[in-house]
Amino acid sequence: MLRDILRFRIARVGVALFVLAPPVHAHQYWLSPSDYSPAPSELVDVHAFSGTGFRGEAKRWSPDRCVEFSTTTYRSFSLSTLVREDSLVWARNAFPDRGGTWLQYQSNHASIELPGAEFDAYLEEEGLTGPLDERRRAPREGTVRERYRRCAKVWFAGRDARRAAKALGQPLELVPLSLPGESPVLRVRVLWLGRPLAGATVQTWRQPWGAGGGTRALAERDSVGAAQHERTDARGEVRLDVADSGEWLVSTVHMVRSTDRAADWESTWASLTFGRREAVSGARRGTSAPSEERVSEGVGSRRDQQVP
Repeated sequence: MLRDILRFRIARVGVALFVLAPPVHAHQYWLSPSDYSPAPSELVDVHAFSGTGFRGEAKRWSPDRCVEFSTTTYRSFSLSTLVREDSLVWARNAFPDRGGTWLQYQSNHASIELPGAEFDAYLEEEGLTGPLDERRRAPREGTVRERYRRCAKVWFAGRDARRAAKALGQPLELVPLSLPGESPVLRVRVLWLGRPLAGATVQTWRQPWGAGGGTRALAERDSVGAAQHERTDARGEVRLDVADSGEWLVSTVHMVRSTDRAADWESTWASLTFGRREAVSGARRGTSAPSEERVSEGVGSRRDQQVP
């Protein structure tokens, strides 16, 4: 009798996890710094995460996956040769001024195969109506082969609105039209191969600040639901409500028929992360010392554009 009860409870848990779990590879991918508002010469660590609900797994650096990894202020500076292979710290950076800085990463393609029904559920979850409608018009059995790549960028707060609105040339890119985090409303333009992309689904997530106003350690994060789902207009633009303080993740994905015979579809995922602060008296807000405790790996410090 006890064995039957335990078997029933385990089965219920398994069903619940299956129902609640998102499609297996519909994971967001983002860059996360130890401080979004660094002072000039302050060292900031940058990590990459993959997961759902703005909570995820720390990713290790792989030079084989990198197409571009760089910072941009008034000029661009490549970081890809400065990162130690397999490191959890992707950058340990200092900043030249208070104008603001972009840090971006572009990957090459990786491949995955999914059962048809699971692939369609993923298309619906991400708002990819074009590919979903095409598959419904010509349904096929069996697995679906997909190639996917990542385009991630993080904004380190500064005063130069022209820097913030600068397109970095990513294949799929979220370009803010004002300083991220400065206003309760942020307009974003989605570019696909440099041109405005109409009808793209843009989603946002928010994580509260941790103790002391810094970014929260990985173990302290709770998975959160999407704050909003919006579609870009004919100009490729969308209006986002980002009034609440905390870390913000903006994400979109675009999918086309694959040009590679080894796959059926090809997707590109883009993300933008930034911080928004509330007015706080006293010490400068949001400072947290660079620390590998966020991802449980200890490293030594090296200055100015160098990482382990």
